[in-house]
Amino acid sequence: MSVQRLEFHPLTFVEEHDGITVGRPDAESYATLPEDGVALLLRLSEGMPVPEAADWYRAQFGEPIDMDDFVAALHELRFIREDGESPVERKEVRFQRLGRAVFSPLAWVAYAALVAAALAVLAFTPALRPHADHVFFTSSLVAVQVVLTLSQVPAILLHESFHVLAGRRLGLPSKLSIGRRLYFLVVQTELDGLLSVPRRKRYLPFLAGMLADVLLFSLLTLVAALTGPDLVGRLGLAIAYMIVLRLAWQFYVFLRTDLYFVFTTMLGCTNLHEATMAFLRGKFAWLPGVRPSTSDDEDWSPRDRRVAPWFALVTVAGVVFLLGTLVVAVVPVVVGFAVRTWTALAQGTPGGAGFLDSAVSVLLIVVQVVLLVVVSRRDRVSGKEAA
Repeated sequence: MSVQRLEFHPLTFVEEHDGITVGRPDAESYATLPEDGVALLLRLSEGMPVPEAADWYRAQFGEPIDMDDFVAALHELRFIREDGESPVERKEVRFQRLGRAVFSPLAWVAYAALVAAALAVLAFTPALRPHADHVFFTSSLVAVQVVLTLSQVPAILLHESFHVLAGRRLGLPSKLSIGRRLYFLVVQTELDGLLSVPRRKRYLPFLAGMLADVLLFSLLTLVAALTGPDLVGRLGLAIAYMIVLRLAWQFYVFLRTDLYFVFTTMLGCTNLHEATMAFLRGKFAWLPGVRPSTSDDEDWSPRDRRVAPWFALVTVAGVVFLLGTLVVAVVPVVVGFAVRTWTALAQGTPGGAGFLDSAVSVLLIVVQVVLLVVVSRRDRVSGKEAA
């Protein structure tokens, strides 16, 4: 064997339910190894020559190991320093102090006071409680669509920024990225570095976005209480209603929301979504339109397989909650749009302000539906061509 001693980049070791996650945070490369594999890796990282490490493993565990394959896997994970590769210097993470300040004890006291004040206002002022009618803060349906759509941008950025800062406070290089879902641009947070810290430290970064939503909802509610029924107050309640819908979204765990990652962390799973979907597809294969799973079960950990049947119940509950949310919170908004549009078009004067506003509003909806169909078909064709 040509390599006698191996030099490694700084690695992290975190105990999990099914083994130990070894990672190189700077390269965002992680692998869960059994205890014997970690023991061997530690010997190699301490400078034990490869042949001696193979002999040590045989003596310690009573069986030989293919060191060529083991070392090749370490190279593939980029744990080993290649010839001429400089040691990785640990860089200071930007905004780490800001992250610590945002989640400091003093900040938590302020957050608690803000939420408590909002709850008190909601308890004594029923008119401020979330209601579908709050969406229509103005008679212009076009203004409602445009303003509420644009207002979601800073709200989503605040949500994701809290994720980032919760990770940065731990010294992790969490970051924002731009992605696309259908024809919508979305902001998402990359938190792979959490695999390098104990599970108990992962919960706040996962839940930080929901905390931001609750704080923003509370602030908007208080603003509406202070300003009364003027435009600012009505707009605040409209945006607050959209935040409630976004908070409800987090309970759709089958869509791998923030709460999904909280559950998988608590349960010690790595690929629970795929394992659960495969389980459900197998159970409901008799239904028309249900196709067999194409997931590779080798990517599932033993714990994924054990937990999947139970998490399937949570997934079904999430679907039921989604349907309930649609009926209770989304359908009333759709009906409100429909009634206002029909009234303006049927009873309004062609060319009048209300008539034109409703016509443009309908046009905006049609454009969105057409874009949805076009992008979906393009993605489907692209997927077929790639296959």
